[in-house]
Amino acid sequence: MDSLEALVRVASRWSDPDYPARALATESTLQLDNRFTEESIAFAVNQQMDLLRKEDLTRWAATLNTTNSACVGVLNPGNIPLVELQDFIAVVLSGHSYLGAVSSKSSFLFPAFVDDLKREYPELRADLVSQDVLFSQASRIIAAGTDETMALVAEKALQGGLKPEDCWLRGHRYSVAVLDGTENEDVLLDLAEDALMHGGMGCRSVAIVFAPENMPIDGVLDGFSAHRSLSPAHPATVGSLKLQEAYLSAIGAPHAFDDDYQFLISRGTPDVQTPGHVRWVPYSSITEPTEFIAAHMHSIQCVFSSAELVSNHPGWEPIGQAQRPALDWHPDGKSHVSFLRR
Repeated sequence: MDSLEALVRVASRWSDPDYPARALATESTLQLDNRFTEESIAFAVNQQMDLLRKEDLTRWAATLNTTNSACVGVLNPGNIPLVELQDFIAVVLSGHSYLGAVSSKSSFLFPAFVDDLKREYPELRADLVSQDVLFSQASRIIAAGTDETMALVAEKALQGGLKPEDCWLRGHRYSVAVLDGTENEDVLLDLAEDALMHGGMGCRSVAIVFAPENMPIDGVLDGFSAHRSLSPAHPATVGSLKLQEAYLSAIGAPHAFDDDYQFLISRGTPDVQTPGHVRWVPYSSITEPTEFIAAHMHSIQCVFSSAELVSNHPGWEPIGQAQRPALDWHPDGKSHVSFLRR
C-alpha cells in the first residue's frame, strides 16, 4: 500500500461523522477560539473527504510527481475547518517531505487526520512542528494569512536563506458574485452558502454581490434565511453583526438582516465588510462589475455567477461552488504543480 491508497482508506473512515477520531477532533475543535460550528465542521469534512477518491487522486498525483524531493513547510491558516488538507495532499503526492505548523484556532482536526494516516501508512514523510522548526528545516514555504502576516513570513524566509521563488505566500483575498436577475430559488440558496458558510471567513467566500439595479432582493433574503435555518451562525458572528447593524442604522445606511442577526446585507459601494457582512452593489450595466473585477484582480480570489455569464467570462465559476472547490483548484491563480515540480 502507498500513500495514495492510505489516503483513500482514511478518507473512507472519516466520511462517517461517528468515526471516533473525527468525532473527538470535532468536539475538541468546537471548544477553541474560532468561529466554527458543528454544522460548518461537518460540511467541511464531508466535502473534503468526498474529494479523496482513488481515480481523482491518481489523476492529480500524475501531474504532481517529481524526482527532486524537497522539504516543504506549510504555515496553515485556521479560518476554515480542515483547510490544511489541499496543501498537505499536494506535498505528499508530489513525493516531497511535509512539515506543517497548525493554527491555534484549529489544532485538532487536521492533526487527527494526519495521525490516522500515519497509522495507516507509517512510511509517510509528514510531521507537524513549531514555526521555528519549520523555518529552520524547510527548503520551500507555503503560507496563507493576512497581508501583514505574509510580509513577516517573507522576511523570515529570506533571512533563512530562501529565495522568493521558494515561497508561495497567499495574502488576504475575497470573492464576489455577479447576478443577472434570472437566478431561481435554488441558485439563490447556493449563493447563501457561498457567502455565509464558515462565517464568510474564507478567501473563496462571497463578500460582494453585484446585482441588476432593478432586481428585488427578496429572493436573496429568503435564500439567506433558508441557509441559516440549516447552518446557524456562530455566536461570535451574531454578536459582530449586531454591532454592525446598529452602526448602519445610526448612519441611515440601507441594509437588511433577520431578527436573530444570522446575516447582514448592506447596500452601497463595492467595499469589503467584516466576515459575514455581505455588500449588495446594484449595477446598471454589466461593464460596471466586470471593470471592478478587472481593476481588483490582485485582491479577488474567485468570481461566481449565473450559467450564462460564466459561459461568457472565462475564469468565472458557477454560483454554489465557493465552499466546494476541486482538489486541484488554484489558490491565487497558481497551481501546486507549478510550485512543487519546479
